[in-house]
Amino acid sequence: MKLKNLWLLVLLFLTPVYSLADCPAYDRKAWKHWIDEDKDCQNARHEVLIAESISTVAFKTEKGCRVVSGSWDDPYSGRTITDASKLDIDHMVPLKEAHESGGHAWNTDKRRNYANDLSDPNTLISVVRSLNRQKSTGDPAEWLPLNKAYQAE
Repeated sequence: MKLKNLWLLVLLFLTPVYSLADCPAYDRKAWKHWIDEDKDCQNARHEVLIAESISTVAFKTEKGCRVVSGSWDDPYSGRTITDASKLDIDHMVPLKEAHESGGHAWNTDKRRNYANDLSDPNTLISVVRSLNRQKSTGDPAEWLPLNKAYQAE
């Protein structure tokens, strides 16, 4: 998906469909994430790490389920990270934002599918853990990464 289309998707999520007064409280557990949809032992988190690494990844065991190292260009900081434990997988549009923008009315399958969406490389991205946690549930209109080049992109 082109960046223009991604921002159209972001704008869609930012457009209130329901008032927050009508919206039930957000419960992260209702958005089951990091599932292994294709049953290859790699959950969505590890699938993203594999897809985004700019070098060959190493796994915790020979089974090849859990990524432990590789090389990732973190768009939020502009740094290259080699230790997978230093990374979070960020939902570009946070789960809470999706919930408050109408996702609370989605069924369990649709919430799970959104939380684990591997169909667009811009939906889930590998980022430095500390910056992802700083972003928290803020949407792109509320939080911008430190990396000015990525802000412009």
